[in-house]
Amino acid sequence: MQLWADATGTITTAEGFNLGGIITSPDRRALIVAQGNTGQLWRFDLRNASVTQVDTRGADLVNADGLVRQGSRLTVVRNFSRVVSTLRLSHGGSRAQVVRQQATDPERVLTTVKPLRGQLLYIDSHFDEQVAAPPYQVITNPFGTHPPYRGPR
Repeated sequence: MQLWADATGTITTAEGFNLGGIITSPDRRALIVAQGNTGQLWRFDLRNASVTQVDTRGADLVNADGLVRQGSRLTVVRNFSRVVSTLRLSHGGSRAQVVRQQATDPERVLTTVKPLRGQLLYIDSHFDEQVAAPPYQVITNPFGTHPPYRGPR
């Protein structure tokens, strides 16, 4: 193992899942990493490994886990929140704005997502179970008939 970047002093660790999903910025000059327990996104510069917080304009991204970027569109799977958030990422990855937040099936805890042939595939992790039990599934529509998530009222 070899250390590439050290965010000590920049990213404060907290109880729960800290850093998780990782993607490249649209310009491919940085990595964007999710911190699930705080709902923050972090930008790791690929030239010098410096770390800065992505300005999400206060978006609720708590439980951010799986990330996928398609152009400037960032899809964030928010496991225990049971929400998929869609954001528009700036070219360099320093800013992101929520476009949509949509509730997922309340019977599933999705953890990651990958694109395949024009659609997104999601994994149901069974994180909500003491001991995960089948069926283990990859799904294409995590929303069913659920309306867009509007956040806490």
